[in-house]
Amino acid sequence: MKTWEYKTLRIPVNMWSGKLDIEKVDEILNKMGSAGWELVCKETRSSSGSDLSFYYTFKREI
Repeated sequence: MKTWEYKTLRIPVNMWSGKLDIEKVDEILNKMGSAGWELVCKETRSSSGSDLSFYYTFKREI
């Protein structure tokens, strides 16, 4: 039977510019993939109306 470990990363959106640094996100995702992690879920959350963040959940077999 396969077993998995999970990791969730929070990547905040810069609310002053309203932009997400796509190159930085690609760098993070590529680094995770190179380490054997597979992206399984992305969620967007806003905790205070102005604190927008993306949450990326990864899994890999252990």
